[in-house]
Amino acid sequence: IEFSETYIVNKHYHRDECIMKYAVGEECQDTVSETFTAESRAAIRDFPESEIDCEQRMLDWMALEDSAKRLDYCVACRIPAFLAEGYAISAQFRQDGSLIDGALPLLMCSDCVATITASLSPHSREVWRKFVASHFEGPDSGEIDLGIF
Repeated sequence: IEFSETYIVNKHYHRDECIMKYAVGEECQDTVSETFTAESRAAIRDFPESEIDCEQRMLDWMALEDSAKRLDYCVACRIPAFLAEGYAISAQFRQDGSLIDGALPLLMCSDCVATITASLSPHSREVWRKFVASHFEGPDSGEIDLGIF
């Protein structure tokens, strides 16, 4: 896949198995997100502010020699990845495929993803579900809820 812009790769895991992986150009993701309700966009913005000590996370991450170590635990609740029932990993890349090391990469456990998803309007959840279902292969929507991440 070639992108003319930066892009985000999301991988969803159930236990230790990757059940879905997809890449989305930032412009496309922004376009879809703009169709969410104002309340849902606010909920997505508010989650990091209320659930994550971003200043402490950045200090912790800057102290790591290897940014992959960020993926050892949930960015929000800090549960170790190996103890989580499921989790999603998100990373941002440049057009040339090189990793952008900033707020991403990160890992979020399925419980925290569910918390964000539950705060969204039914309309916004359906917009995202339809976007993912129509553009990417993965588990049927009835099998497992990937949430909004």
